[in-house]
Amino acid sequence: MKLNNISLPYPVLGISDDILPVLPEDAITVDLVSEKHIYKFTISLSFENKDIQKLIENGFAEYSCEYDCPRTMLRRCVKSPLPKFQIELNRREVNGRINFGCFVSVKKEIKGYVNRGFNSDYDGFVFDMELGDILVAFPPVHYDADIKYDKLQAAGSFMQIRESDLHEDVFFDVSGNIIEILLPHQLYELYCQPMVKGAVEVIHSSIVMNALTYALMTLRDINYNEDMRTWVKTIIYRLHHEPELSEADLEEDSNIPLLAQKLLRSPYNRLFNHLINNNVEFLAEE
Repeated sequence: MKLNNISLPYPVLGISDDILPVLPEDAITVDLVSEKHIYKFTISLSFENKDIQKLIENGFAEYSCEYDCPRTMLRRCVKSPLPKFQIELNRREVNGRINFGCFVSVKKEIKGYVNRGFNSDYDGFVFDMELGDILVAFPPVHYDADIKYDKLQAAGSFMQIRESDLHEDVFFDVSGNIIEILLPHQLYELYCQPMVKGAVEVIHSSIVMNALTYALMTLRDINYNEDMRTWVKTIIYRLHHEPELSEADLEEDSNIPLLAQKLLRSPYNRLFNHLINNNVEFLAEE
């Protein structure tokens, strides 16, 4: 159940400021144990509203967790009188994003529902709540099963170089799950030479840096929450979870090259150290 941009005819804790106090920042937490064949999710819920808590304790309401995987058409719902869910998913059941939506919903009909936390806009109102009506809507969360979390900082987790017969020059394709650097046949043959392909520092500071800069510029024109491309989700995940990237501003063109350098872990610094350590000789014009 998705409640984005939906207005309900009764107040719901978690939607705007219908009921106070609003949900705490840690109202929903998700812990994951990733095994060879199974994902084990532990979802914990919390809120501060004695009236709703009493309805749960008296059997008039219950916790529910809906989860789905759009790519595999998986969709399930589990219910519990307790604010915790243990969910196990076979890796073969999912592909890409797994969405979780958690609620407190009505289990038995409630006549004349009132809540001491109602916003003043609802002063004097009472509501008859039917089976399935929502009392609490927790923030939606998701897990991207296609992101290689153990290799997040490796450019190869979201980018690849391959040969193309359709282009005469280097071309960057960001339309798929991976940022593709497409090389015409002659350049690709040169790239495959051990001396070139093994010079990771040179590749990162040149063609990979250019491709990532181009990809970052396209991020401004997409909806992060709806875009399902793996490279987009990978970069957004890093922006949200790595402190040195959290303040990145993609709206300013001048910030994008710097962000690309941070995502690639200082490619120019690694390049210069590579040249020095390998005693590479080069000519500099004065």
